[in-house]
Order: sequence, then C-alpha cells, then structure tokens
Amino acid sequence: MSRRKNTGWVPDQHGAWVMVIVPILLGIIITRPHLVHLPLALAWFSGYFAFFALGLWLKVPPSRKKTFQPACLTYGLLCIVSSAVVIAMAPRVLLSALWFAPLVVIAVVEAYRKRPRSVASGLSTTLASAGLIPACGLATGADSATMSSLWVVALVIALYQCGTIFFVKTMIRHRGQESWLTASVVYHLLAAAVVAWLWQAGLCTVWPFVVMVAVAVRAWAMPFISARMQRPMTPKLVGMIEGIWVIAVVDAVLVSLV
Repeated sequence: MSRRKNTGWVPDQHGAWVMVIVPILLGIIITRPHLVHLPLALAWFSGYFAFFALGLWLKVPPSRKKTFQPACLTYGLLCIVSSAVVIAMAPRVLLSALWFAPLVVIAVVEAYRKRPRSVASGLSTTLASAGLIPACGLATGADSATMSSLWVVALVIALYQCGTIFFVKTMIRHRGQESWLTASVVYHLLAAAVVAWLWQAGLCTVWPFVVMVAVAVRAWAMPFISARMQRPMTPKLVGMIEGIWVIAVVDAVLVSLV
C-alpha cells in the first residue's frame, strides 16, 4: 500500500515534535498554568504547522503549490489571530519579537532556498523553540527571579537541542564523516562547559551539568558504536534513544529549579 502524500496539514518530521512540545510544557510548568497559555499554545502550534506547510509550498513546482495553500492559509490565519489575543492579554510579550523575528526570517529564507535541513535552518528553529520558554514568562508577567530561571532553562535546552543538529547528522546523513563527528564532539564539550559555568555561578544545580556531560559522551560513543555494528543504527532507533536523553535533560532542568 502506498503512503498518502502529505498535503501540509500534519507535519511528518517526527523529531521536530519534541522541539515544539518541550518548550511550551516547560514554560507552563515553571510559570504555572495561566489563561494566557491557551492562546499562546495555539499560536505556537499553529505557527509551527504553518511553517511546515510553507516549507512544502516553497519546495514544490508551481503546478503543485495549490495542494499546500489551504494548510498554509488556515494555520497562518490561526497563528495571527491567536497571537493577537496573546498580545491583547499581555502586551509585554511583544518583547519576544526581539529574538523571534530574526530567527524566523533565517528559517524562512533557508526554506525559500530549499535548504530546510541546513545547519542555519536547524539552529534558527531550535533557538526559536527555546525562546518560547522566556516568552511564557513575558506572557504571564513573571517576576525577575522567575524570568532569570526561565532564561537559564532556555539556555540549557537550546544548548542541548542545537547539539542534536550535529549529532543526528553524524548518525544519519553524514555518518562516517570525521569532520562532522569532530564538530559535534567539540560543540558538545563547549556546551557542557557553558553549563558548568552556570552551575559554578549558582544559576543551576549540578544536574544539568551532569546530564550535559553524559550527552557529550553520547555524541562520540553512539557514532563509534554504530560504525562497528553489522548494520548502522536506524533513524528510528536513534530517535528512540534520543527521546531518553530529552527526558533526562528536561528532568535535570526541572530538578534544578526545586
């Protein structure tokens, strides 16, 4: 049986779901459930859906663009309306445009150039994802102490998520390429060093550092193990294992706030 063609309504990039869901959940947990979270979550998810549909629309020839227009327009309109509701309820959230705007522009430009899997595209979308965490604080009127915690959590999540861009490439698209493996390992060591500084500065507990060190080890160990297996690890297996690391990172930052 042939697979149904994606018409833009349901994103099929399974790895991106974690990037979309984790920040909004962390933001809600840290700032505590608030009415403004409803339109904010709607704006966030519809914005992602619109971006996914737009990417498909930009990718196909003119004769096929009509296929993706309904999803683009529907999700785009829903994002605009729900964003307007958030702004009406919490005007301070407009400050988040300072980081969202340039990141979204980079992501859209990369999609326009038909390079949705480039490092620039990956970094811009993952940083925008982490940026939702402090945006939750702006939307709920969080005090300075809570905003500080939100920024620390956002930084740890961003460091981890950006690292997955390099790591996944070493496991799948650029498997066996020493230059990518070196870049991935160096990045993860630097990320662990940044979290070590956060810990030493008293901005978080030791647990995010411990997990980031473990994540750095996996950046080297998993490609090493996969290369010596009879068959390299499949993308599905890599994704399943990465799900465990996501849980570990989320648990570490939440425990760090206790």
